[in-house]
Amino acid sequence: MGASLKKNELRRSMLQILRTLPHDYICEQSVRLVQLLRPLLQDSHTMRIFLYAPLPHEVDLRALLHLYPQHSFYFPRCLTGHLLSFHLVTDLSKHLLPGSLGIPAPLASLPVLTPQLADLIIVPGLAFTTSGSRLGYGGGYYDRLLATCPAVPSLSLALPEQLLPSLPSEAHDVPVSRVLYIS
Repeated sequence: MGASLKKNELRRSMLQILRTLPHDYICEQSVRLVQLLRPLLQDSHTMRIFLYAPLPHEVDLRALLHLYPQHSFYFPRCLTGHLLSFHLVTDLSKHLLPGSLGIPAPLASLPVLTPQLADLIIVPGLAFTTSGSRLGYGGGYYDRLLATCPAVPSLSLALPEQLLPSLPSEAHDVPVSRVLYIS
């Protein structure tokens, strides 16, 4: 079986596992993972951080906007060609609306930041290895993004259920710099 087929099979399996996790458990783990991020965000200078609006089964990092008001947070909008644009969000309730694929997206009118100017990119996914390999949802959005700005640090935060010893990979897959997880 080729890597692409293995990845699709693993996506279905991981989605099934993640969708059965209790909401309270995901919330508890999200709070713990936000704590792991603290040392990276305590910087005195203002950081420009690419974040994401979570699906119900994903780690929720939206609390960062309230915990670190000195930083600027940019959320993705899906564009044609499987590309993303990142827009400044300062008010979650006013600036994020239901977008494509059911993912909350920022208003197109909000300020955009070029990926090369970001200080940190936080990347969602379905599964990860501790060395930075990740399995996304299959659209290649973040692989394209990360390929355009290899000098920008990137990281993912993983629930214990999302950590795997290895993942199938293809030439276009771009790993994140770091994966944070609770051991």
